[in-house]
Amino acid sequence: MVLLLDGDDWLYLHPAMSAFDSAVARGEMPPVTLVFLPARDREAEFACRSELWEAVRDELLPLVAESGVTADPGRLVVAGQSLGGLSALYAALEFPELVSRVACQSGAFWWTPDAPDRPDPLGGPVGGSLAARLRERHGLTGLRVAFDVGEHETRMLPHCALTETLAERAGATVRVSRSASHHDRAGWRHALLRDVAWALA
Repeated sequence: MVLLLDGDDWLYLHPAMSAFDSAVARGEMPPVTLVFLPARDREAEFACRSELWEAVRDELLPLVAESGVTADPGRLVVAGQSLGGLSALYAALEFPELVSRVACQSGAFWWTPDAPDRPDPLGGPVGGSLAARLRERHGLTGLRVAFDVGEHETRMLPHCALTETLAERAGATVRVSRSASHHDRAGWRHALLRDVAWALA
């Protein structure tokens, strides 16, 4: 099962279903069930909020299970971009029994609780709140994370690089890629398929 954050975008603006179907048909990944999770307020929902992941655990996945598809915690991939990538990695750290595989594109790892109020949100501590959490974590051997960020996202790169290093140092299995892209879904789409396939391997 693949849980796609910003699911409304992947359903309507940049349809992902046909791309995943084609990747499965080419043998690039096993058959997967896609679950699209829309966001009404990205900044409120994806900013390291435990309430979102409690709702995924207690409401969304049981609802999906009623349709006959049960999420195997060892095979559930959460895919997110920007703030969604931040939230996906946060879920893996705080809800390891739920999320152990992450595909993260252009993660907003600059985020801290006060970042939205700063004149320059990206100008705070490198790696933001998640870097601080990762420094305290060890034994993440069950976590598998694919990181990707665009080569042209110059201000994002230091935040992403530190987070990648700390995740690997904490024991996670990490794949790091740099795409020839900016902060946009056109670049994320290719990375999404590649990184989900790797996370499922």
